[in-house]
Amino acid sequence: MLKGEKVLLRPMTREDIPRQHEFNQDPEIHLLNASPPHVMPLERAEEMYELCTKKDRNADYFAIEADGKYIGNCSLKRVQAFPGVYRLGILIGDRECWNRGYGRDAVKLLLDFGFHHLGARRVSLDTNARNVRAIRCFEACGFVEEGRPRKVVWLDGDYVDLVFMGILREDWEAVKAGTQ
Repeated sequence: MLKGEKVLLRPMTREDIPRQHEFNQDPEIHLLNASPPHVMPLERAEEMYELCTKKDRNADYFAIEADGKYIGNCSLKRVQAFPGVYRLGILIGDRECWNRGYGRDAVKLLLDFGFHHLGARRVSLDTNARNVRAIRCFEACGFVEEGRPRKVVWLDGDYVDLVFMGILREDWEAVKAGTQ
């Protein structure tokens, strides 16, 4: 388990499945994750639980807990073709936890875990350009925009840019030292 100022990153449990299913029904969450909204059966949340709890030496999955309740999930996945490179994923599904620093705390914990414990040299991610809140969060954690393919993702009746972001070990070290 990884403990931050606001969140705890811990293994996902079966008790998290109903909340994850609830998050899966929110159309705005689908749009923020650059996918068209669709109804997802309970089995999808159960499949996610199975994926997140299966031993996988190329991925680390965490439940995000705040104030004793499951509010989302996050992961670091090793990019097989490039040693030391990881992809970060995060979802804060509980709307009451948006804009309160929980995502930023979780991302910082993931970066510390990746760079310090996994020996990462680079962590990357992508999001859609309309997910301004996430982009601000990632920038505050030291990520920089590395590319923006235009009009890639069909969202809510229009094509939207995809934003690629990354952080290098030295960027993370500068953020931790307060020099960036």
